[in-house]
Amino acid sequence: MTTENIFEALRTWKNLVDSYTIDNDANGAEILNYLNQGTHFSVSGKEIEQWRMNLEKEDLKRIHAYMGIHEKQLKFFLIDSKSDKDANFSTIIMKDFLRDFTEAKIESSTDMVVNPLPPITAESAINRNFRWNMFGTAWLQSQKEEDFFQLVSIPFSDYERMGIEGAQTCTSFFGLTEDMEKKDSDFPYHIEIITVKSLAISHMSETAENYSTPRPPFSVDTLNDYQLLKQINSVLV
Repeated sequence: MTTENIFEALRTWKNLVDSYTIDNDANGAEILNYLNQGTHFSVSGKEIEQWRMNLEKEDLKRIHAYMGIHEKQLKFFLIDSKSDKDANFSTIIMKDFLRDFTEAKIESSTDMVVNPLPPITAESAINRNFRWNMFGTAWLQSQKEEDFFQLVSIPFSDYERMGIEGAQTCTSFFGLTEDMEKKDSDFPYHIEIITVKSLAISHMSETAENYSTPRPPFSVDTLNDYQLLKQINSVLV
């Protein structure tokens, strides 16, 4: 896919969500349909190693997962934060929104790398994904008065801690987590991306990672850190 094709896919998503927030409620169902076309995307050890090299000298190491629509299919476009800030779009990796899992991902694995202090438990990862599946419509309605997200910013450590190499893969999927800045609102949650190495319940808690946040809005970072976002919003870089 060419860079221009990527820009077009990202603009298609942006136009859809902008239309919804402006007051076209009919587009809400279409947004949910796209967000439920699949269940996950996969990232390989080889891709993580490339990000590691790109981010080696960076203090803030993130992976930006942009949303796009190409040929009526939801796609994820992944780029490390340094490449995004430098407008080096040649590093973008496109991910399909998948439904099928390999048996190896569901069965217990014998080569697990165990993190001594996993950020979230298996129960929490499952609950957050369940919350997304159950309350996606309520989340969507809450976005009418918000800056609708165009990407999710994921700490590189979420992938680095998977301990995978080469063709080995980890799995990333949507969840809803509590947003402390919205704790007094009617719907105090934001969308997130959770990453696990194995879908076996006995091992998920050993590798579940999640500190991801939707963008916009911005917090410690700024729009200048997201040159791809500036491109699709037609802002000069």
